[in-house]
Amino acid sequence: TSYGRTRKPPPPPPMKTSKADRISHHLPEEIIEEILYRLPVKSLLRFKCVSQSWRSLISTKQFVETHLQHSKKIESLTDKRIISTCKNSSKSSPGRLKACSLSSLLTEPVTRAVSFDFFPLNSSRDIVIVGSCNGLISVLVDACRFFLLNPSTREFKELPDFFTGTTCPKNLGSISGYGFGFDESRCDYKVYAVFTMTTPYDRDVGFPSKSVARVYSLKADSWGVNVFFEDRWTIGQGKFVSGKLHWINYYKTKLKWEIVCFDLTNESFGTVERPSCMEGCYIPRLGVFKGCLCMSFDCALTVGSDILIWNKYGAEDSWSELLSISYLSVFGNSSFTRMFNRVTPLFVLPSGEILFTSGSDFLIYNKKDGCVKQRHTVDFDCDRFREAEAYTESLVSLVPDNIAFF
Repeated sequence: TSYGRTRKPPPPPPMKTSKADRISHHLPEEIIEEILYRLPVKSLLRFKCVSQSWRSLISTKQFVETHLQHSKKIESLTDKRIISTCKNSSKSSPGRLKACSLSSLLTEPVTRAVSFDFFPLNSSRDIVIVGSCNGLISVLVDACRFFLLNPSTREFKELPDFFTGTTCPKNLGSISGYGFGFDESRCDYKVYAVFTMTTPYDRDVGFPSKSVARVYSLKADSWGVNVFFEDRWTIGQGKFVSGKLHWINYYKTKLKWEIVCFDLTNESFGTVERPSCMEGCYIPRLGVFKGCLCMSFDCALTVGSDILIWNKYGAEDSWSELLSISYLSVFGNSSFTRMFNRVTPLFVLPSGEILFTSGSDFLIYNKKDGCVKQRHTVDFDCDRFREAEAYTESLVSLVPDNIAFF
């Protein structure tokens, strides 16, 4: 007080308006959204800090869904990346999970790989890619620990122990089959895994004695009950297409094979009609290309690899040849020992050229002239076959309540 009167507090300073608020004042909200949908994930993560209104908008399920669908449709390579496991022949050398920009791989003379350092790998010796879907990656570490990752947001989650609640002794078997995908009907991401136990006799003859398979639900954050059919063999990575995981199932004689599928919605097995043009083909391999199931197989007569693609899922007559690569044209006579590495298509470029891997190499194949160009990389630390997948960056969250519907 001064002279018996209360002094009035000074008026508050005028509030500063952010650049985002000024933009919002001049542009309709729907125009701002359309602009943000077209930005890469890295930019959107920075723009969350611009204003509260932009943070709220970018975090909504509807925005995350629309942005991902837009990224999948456009031909821009900005949101496309390649993830790869890197393994050395030395058993003492730890495994690594690395990624690189698809745009850099295609346009730069040399592409540098970046390690995933945001989740606990420690001194893990073995890392396997279980699958990728909507920007999320599932990996299996040291044959027993499952993780879900979003490399774009650096979010990760270690799944509950697969073996809890089972009678599976870890030292008498291994995780032999796995897959990762999205159950659209329940808006839920799921991991399938099968553990195969073997006795000394079974190991000698090569047949499994008992298998336990479970499905992990991200919404429930738990593994379910055994869903494995004893007459089905699901070995290696299941390829996720049209809501189902797919494997090649070999009969015990290995003289015949079929395509086995596992529906993530009703969690049941079935079979898929195989292409009639592949009757008599021995040991084909499955893959995913442009969202379609594809199949590759080696050709002894041409010393090369043919790849078929299923253009319309469920239509038996919609299989067509994607490409046919001669190993001699790729590696030449001087590298004969490298010819029989597995050929895996990763991405089709706007020009029609196809990026694929063979062994530890990235190559681009031109269908028009049959030429193959090798892409050079550093820091992949790989001296033998690597697993690699192309994926689209996204804002999809690993928090069940924030999963967007697709």
